[in-house]
Amino acid sequence: MASPLVGTVIITGGSGALGSAIAVAIAKKQPLAHLLLAVRDTSAESVQQVIEKIRGIGPRSVEAARVDLTRFASVNEFASNTVQRIKRKDIPPIIALVNSAATLSYVSDPLTTDGFDPVYQTNCLSPFLLTVSLLGGFRAGTGDADSGALVLNIGCSAMSDGELDYFERKWGQGGSTPGTPLRAKEGNIRFGSSKLLMSAAMYGLRRSLRLAGNIPLNICTLDPGGMAGNSRLSTNMPSSVRFTHRTRASLRPLMRIFSKTAMNTTNVPAKIVAKLAFDDNPPQDSELDRYYILDDVYEASSIIRVLREQTKMEELLRMMMQQVRLGMEGMQSPSPAPSSM
Repeated sequence: MASPLVGTVIITGGSGALGSAIAVAIAKKQPLAHLLLAVRDTSAESVQQVIEKIRGIGPRSVEAARVDLTRFASVNEFASNTVQRIKRKDIPPIIALVNSAATLSYVSDPLTTDGFDPVYQTNCLSPFLLTVSLLGGFRAGTGDADSGALVLNIGCSAMSDGELDYFERKWGQGGSTPGTPLRAKEGNIRFGSSKLLMSAAMYGLRRSLRLAGNIPLNICTLDPGGMAGNSRLSTNMPSSVRFTHRTRASLRPLMRIFSKTAMNTTNVPAKIVAKLAFDDNPPQDSELDRYYILDDVYEASSIIRVLREQTKMEELLRMMMQQVRLGMEGMQSPSPAPSSM
């Protein structure tokens, strides 16, 4: 008789450069996991390639499902269908959610149909909405915050340049004409701000769930460091950014001497994600907000300083819940809400 599956692992951006590497690493680490790859286009060649690669490892349970992170309705539909499938026992409860999908843009984009900057919605609001909407599908634990399921958010070093009020200010200014090129620095701040807001809000959600006391869900962020190889993050990258990335990639062996996070193939962080998802020795202190830079662990507030400011964290979490509230209900999405932060 076949062994029962241990749980479902959802990977957003499951056919991307990092997401597909994570899927393969988990397939190698835990053969009894059901891999659910959340992708924008299930018919894309990249999706078929990663599924074939996973099945080439050995008998594995894997599928791809469509979710468009620029549309709350799509996120809500995916989450609702997934929770219903878990309740029907078509698939096992969620043991890990890896929010790997991201987008990077160096032009001023039109707002999404939900009324948000697409970089902000894809990298921040939709992962937050997805996590909240999937709460009914996560694996139950023994009651403490580290015994249930894991939500692992992929961060980046660009968060250090991020600004908590970046998108609020841009909306307040009315934004730029769609298609207007952005300077490399501006594009990086935009991306870093989206990741900073996502990570901070997720830690705020973790604290809120801990206070509720009935949802054992551990949430943390992992910075994968610089990554070499092809990326579909952006199709409008300035030549200066492409040149810098190619130079760093070509110098990867030398850079690794000085810093293990300087430039790696996607396999390096992917293996660490798989280890964190199926750690045989989970951390004992459930009070600690953990932030990983590859396999080094830090107190999250030492990286994201706003976590030390309870009032700002409450404002941030309230703002995020307001911005995704109607999306959670499957109704017309709200306009960006002002914040006092």
